[in-house]
Amino acid sequence: MRMLLTSGGIANEMIRDALVDLLGKPLADSRVVVVIDAILGFPGDSSTLVDHLEGSRALGWAEFDIASLFAGPASLVESRLRSADVILGYGGSNLWAAHAWRASGLAPVLAELLEQKVYVGWSAGSMIFARELDRWPAAFDDLDELALFGLDDAAPAVALFDWFFAGHLGADWMPGDAEELFARGAARSGQEVWFVDDDSALLVRDPSAPPTVISSGHWRRYGADGALVAARSPPAERHRTGVERVSRPCLFSPSWAPLDWSQFALFQTAPEAPRSAPTP
Repeated sequence: MRMLLTSGGIANEMIRDALVDLLGKPLADSRVVVVIDAILGFPGDSSTLVDHLEGSRALGWAEFDIASLFAGPASLVESRLRSADVILGYGGSNLWAAHAWRASGLAPVLAELLEQKVYVGWSAGSMIFARELDRWPAAFDDLDELALFGLDDAAPAVALFDWFFAGHLGADWMPGDAEELFARGAARSGQEVWFVDDDSALLVRDPSAPPTVISSGHWRRYGADGALVAARSPPAERHRTGVERVSRPCLFSPSWAPLDWSQFALFQTAPEAPRSAPTP
């Protein structure tokens, strides 16, 4: 399995290098299909989508395809997925994106292709694999989105992870108390939450193991009780506190990375802080 879960797509050279390493060949020799169903249900201006697609196309792919899971017979969409080296799940609504894979009948195809292709998640596209996705709407105050799309409940596209992914940590449009909101959501759902910024990504090869963090930015990992388990802070905060704490399972794994990651000097290991007692 080769999955790269991002907040803001292939946002920097480090994430791009990780993608090329997963592919085992240059992007110029690789075909990508971008699945955009997650965003299609939202009304209003689509300029950001167009800008993101153009930026992604400019990475220099051999072929850049854009698909909807409902664009024709499932067999036609399946052929486009199978012809790509990379399946990129674009952002929007994680609840609708997961539903679209199931409703189109293509979720089993995705499950199969996750063992054969590279999957890149972009924001919501990174969020559709949590086993307990049904807990997300209530735990993270997202019930309005269920109503918007006429969904009775939520379920994963493919059930892989015992944790939630959340993106856009530190974005200027996120609420000021976003960290508290996601910590509370972790406790409400009883699920671990990885909250990362647009310069970070999670690399997954084994869904039963902790993901590998790839980051030139900052991220938070909350336990199922809402306690902060590990974090990487922005440079200003690291300078102010003198502390940069990560958990050992999140370090780069030499088994998959022939790149000289030491040049980035991102992580310093330190003992994990004691976890808080679970909330009764």
